[in-house]
Amino acid sequence: MLDGSRPAEVQRLQRMLATMVHRGPDDEGTFCEGPVGIGIRRLSIIDVAGGHQPIFSEDRSKAVVCNGEIYNYVELRDDLIARGHRFATAGDTEVIVHLYEEKGADCVEDLNGMFGFALWDTEKRRLLLARDRVGIKPLHYAVAGGMLLFASEINALLVNPEIDRTLDAEAIDDYFTYFYIPGARSVYRSIRRVPPAHTVVWADGRPTPRRYWNLTYRRPGRGRGLDHYADAYREQLKRSVRLQLRSDVPLGVFLSGGLDSGSLVAAICEVTNRPPATFTVGFDNPSYDESPYARATARRYGTTHHEFRITPDDMRRSGDLIGHFGEPFGPFTTVQAYMLSKYSRDRVTVALAGDGGDELFGGYQTYVATHLAPYYLRLPRWLRVRLMRHITRRLPVSDRLLSLDFMIREFLRGVEMFARAGNLAWKVIFSDAEKNRLLTDSFRRDCGRRDAFDDVQAVRALAADATRLQQAMHLDLSMFLPDSVLTQTDRMSMAVSQEVRVPILDHEMVEFSATVPDQFKIHLGRTKILIRHALTDWLPPQVAGKRKTGFTTPIPIWIRNELAEYVGDILSPAAVRRTGILRPDYVQQLLAEHNSGRADHARRIWAAVHFMLWHNNCLRK
Repeated sequence: MLDGSRPAEVQRLQRMLATMVHRGPDDEGTFCEGPVGIGIRRLSIIDVAGGHQPIFSEDRSKAVVCNGEIYNYVELRDDLIARGHRFATAGDTEVIVHLYEEKGADCVEDLNGMFGFALWDTEKRRLLLARDRVGIKPLHYAVAGGMLLFASEINALLVNPEIDRTLDAEAIDDYFTYFYIPGARSVYRSIRRVPPAHTVVWADGRPTPRRYWNLTYRRPGRGRGLDHYADAYREQLKRSVRLQLRSDVPLGVFLSGGLDSGSLVAAICEVTNRPPATFTVGFDNPSYDESPYARATARRYGTTHHEFRITPDDMRRSGDLIGHFGEPFGPFTTVQAYMLSKYSRDRVTVALAGDGGDELFGGYQTYVATHLAPYYLRLPRWLRVRLMRHITRRLPVSDRLLSLDFMIREFLRGVEMFARAGNLAWKVIFSDAEKNRLLTDSFRRDCGRRDAFDDVQAVRALAADATRLQQAMHLDLSMFLPDSVLTQTDRMSMAVSQEVRVPILDHEMVEFSATVPDQFKIHLGRTKILIRHALTDWLPPQVAGKRKTGFTTPIPIWIRNELAEYVGDILSPAAVRRTGILRPDYVQQLLAEHNSGRADHARRIWAAVHFMLWHNNCLRK
């Protein structure tokens, strides 16, 4: 926190830190000097005994606290020592303050890691906030009562009475569009996120944001063949894994049964020749269960393998977990992610996960849809409308994961939004027309006349010269990945004091992915061509060749059966009406159509469930 009018209060800092003990149960540190106060709850991973924070420069004129890890700290440290800097610890965070002495705010450009940090410069009377390139670690801030307040989680900011708790209607509208709140917004007007790849400098009473990195795509051309890129991918992965294995505490791998997590196990064994502990979640429904594939990879490499299963009863934890997000957050998989971390935490403090492979190398069927959409949209509109009505009425609704009927329905539903939403059209939860039926008139007036896809247009502008496929992947990398996937990974692992690292999202791997020609990612409906080719000798054939199913949960089935009463109680007409935001009649219609098997409204229903849980359990506190 930074207060320009009075000395910082250590008691205020301690109240904020008390909300985040789960993020750092091992240590607490504070620093208050004049108007500035910074604090940290530490999960000790590197230099367990000596890495107490805040960490200072030699003359104590600069102080830093960091959430996350700087993976290339050994190389940076050696270089800084050669330049004459003296280190007081053996940890990774100290390189930040010495690098700042060399380069100022540009120090972030030398960091390889996942981080959200705050650095106070006494001499320049300025505070630097910084977040890693792809948004693996969170960082929020608010200006209130003449103060700048910042924290890893929204709840830490809300303990300050000066924070304006007025809801941001546009952010809630975005939540029902995307399943999460994208970009710099939060559910509160006064609280903002530091975006990925940004710094925010607070000086002279105002924050100044700056983007320090953006991904540059290479236009496809005649270049090297698939074997060259496969070799380069394997080398990049081994380099990234080698860096991210740096830890002074036990480490394992979340093994889903797919390509990306399997590649981490293979790479670890390549660089260390020591099989890691692996952890897999399974389901009784075989359509959703990837545990046999995970077991095959574990056997291939002789890992110490652990499996457990998720049941419908586990989903009732949602009400307790939603508070860790501080705002509405909808994905089915929050409980699944939490249980995976909770189950593995007794054995490992750090886990590696395969997040990012789909966004970088073309793993989603939505990229196939992106290729097909322009051709479909050339048909006359009257014919498209007729096709939509005819096909959706005649197709059955299947409970199988990624069934043909589901993919056809979703393609037809999303394709009409493609021009505005790009690839995210197939991730939209409620369309504009559906939100008009879901949200009350008074709330819609608060939203004003806005386009929910304004953020999409801003992100597209950053990759204006890229191919259509590159633009689609850039949207996922810039919005879906940090604001949904990585947000879930961070909050649910930190809820049990576990650190999850994502080697595929090493920024050098991200930059490498942008050089790979489109035809080596997706071609004729085949996804992840490069990765499958690269891993042919690394993974069992049934894993390397399997269709992607993804990290998901059988919620559509459970809502109709085991969770019907639970969901019905949360979405009762009286409870929904009390929000003043949702229309109970439309919510009941969604439930009736889903439970009868006439439609699959699982994502829309679960978005409403998680909104209600946040509204009832968190907003009223």
